[in-house]
Amino acid sequence: MTTYTTWFRADDRRPPVLVAERLSWRVLLLGWLGLVIQGSWIAGLLAGAGSLILLSAVQTAHLPLLPFWAGLNLLLGLCTPDIRAWELRLNGLTAGPIVVAQGHEAAMLRLLERNPTLARTRGNMAEA
Repeated sequence: MTTYTTWFRADDRRPPVLVAERLSWRVLLLGWLGLVIQGSWIAGLLAGAGSLILLSAVQTAHLPLLPFWAGLNLLLGLCTPDIRAWELRLNGLTAGPIVVAQGHEAAMLRLLERNPTLARTRGNMAEA
């Protein structure tokens, strides 16, 4: 079971964004590029700039790069839900209820089950 935080847009025409509260394997393996691929452009590019600064500092100090690079990727992978929440807040989304489910689709169904008016208003807007 995974915990999902829900984020809603003000215009109420598009579906909510669900953010899984767990380690992101994509970010763990790809680092800042994984954040960019997930849609967190601002945080991903800031993390990319930080990794370049770390790379130059490590090379200047003549230290091995791999432990620092792995540590940065691990830190980004563990903090991905908080980073995405920060970016969603920057984009004007507001936090909604927390949903616990086995997958993304199940979490969306639980959210709609919990808030039937949400399904009705979105369905009416989709038809218009």
